[in-house]
Amino acid sequence: MKKKQLKVYYGGAKKGDWDMGIAIDCLKMADKLDVVCLVTGDGDFVHLVNHLKANGIRVEIIAFGETSAKELREAANSFIDMSEDKGTFLM
Repeated sequence: MKKKQLKVYYGGAKKGDWDMGIAIDCLKMADKLDVVCLVTGDGDFVHLVNHLKANGIRVEIIAFGETSAKELREAANSFIDMSEDKGTFLM
């Protein structure tokens, strides 16, 4: 697990901006991984998911279905919807 200080913007908004760090960590460790579980609905990760899968790594996504990118859900080996009223597990 890694921690990153949140950026605090004028007006109080906070953002982590760790997408590239996550992607780089996955790529650096790919030869040691069997499964990657990403807790995100961000469609920017589709290329990473496709690359990992092409290298034989199973990719699971956990996110809120209604706010996650359709392309990301479809690219993953499985998707777990964290929405309270759904609890859907797609394989």
